[in-house]
Amino acid sequence: MIVPAPLRAGGTIGICAPSGPVDPARLNAAIAALRASGFDVQTSASAFSRSGYLSATDDVRARELEEMFVRDDIDAVICARGGVGASRLLEILDTARIAGHPKPFLGFSDNTALQWLLWGRHRLVSFSGPMAVDWSGLVSEHTLRLALDVLMGDAPTDLLNGFSRDGIHVLRGTGSFAGTLLPGNLTMINTLLGTPYLPALDGTLLLIEDVNEPPYRIDRMLFHLRNAGVLSRIGGLLCGDLDASADEAERALVRQAVLDAMRGTSCPIVTGLPFGHGRDRMTLPVGGTVHVNLDTLTLALRAAVTPEPSA
Repeated sequence: MIVPAPLRAGGTIGICAPSGPVDPARLNAAIAALRASGFDVQTSASAFSRSGYLSATDDVRARELEEMFVRDDIDAVICARGGVGASRLLEILDTARIAGHPKPFLGFSDNTALQWLLWGRHRLVSFSGPMAVDWSGLVSEHTLRLALDVLMGDAPTDLLNGFSRDGIHVLRGTGSFAGTLLPGNLTMINTLLGTPYLPALDGTLLLIEDVNEPPYRIDRMLFHLRNAGVLSRIGGLLCGDLDASADEAERALVRQAVLDAMRGTSCPIVTGLPFGHGRDRMTLPVGGTVHVNLDTLTLALRAAVTPEPSA
């Protein structure tokens, strides 16, 4: 496992756009907010660019992401936004170059493809949480504070602290368990099936989220995972927001779809965790170890960044 050094107080955050184009006003607002939090911010050359529904051409986006890791003046890398386009980089990205210069890497949604690629090839731990544009007021202040705390190695004992537990449903299981967590967007995970870029999921805790998907589409993607043999191999299925705008009747349909897709297995199943496209979302390690207690509804994180050496 390659665990990055923590983002230091007053360090420099690099923002690049490996997926879709960014609203310049929102990105400028986000940069101002990060600087107000005490960090310097540097952007890639194409962070504000647009090339159709992408931020830039494939080779430019891949090169700029690699350079963010190689640069000595960058302490952490945050994706500007998700959208679409990360899948186009999987065959051309020099992942060894990135893994040779590990640093905290924060992304979400479409960026799932990049994060799972880095974990599958190099066991490089990255972080799934708010993207740069979310610092423009798109998520709660607690969400942003937690993200920085996790990147800096200051994560609270229980990552659920400060979030509502009201929507969490334990569909199966009791007590506590631990495992390697692989969080990601359900649609993006489905696109990795049948490709060489899907990491081994045996025994892992799979955490899924998605947005703007009706229950029948969630059902179809879950059964795609089941039919591909994924759900019979995992050590637990955790679900975040599978549609933040759904009413309770639709949420019940999704919970039933989750149970149906997991029939014949015995691992723990939890839905409704604060992880997804809503305003409240945890920042979690892609490839890190987490400890879950279903009786107390707590989620603890084993250090996902390398501790600072003692003075």
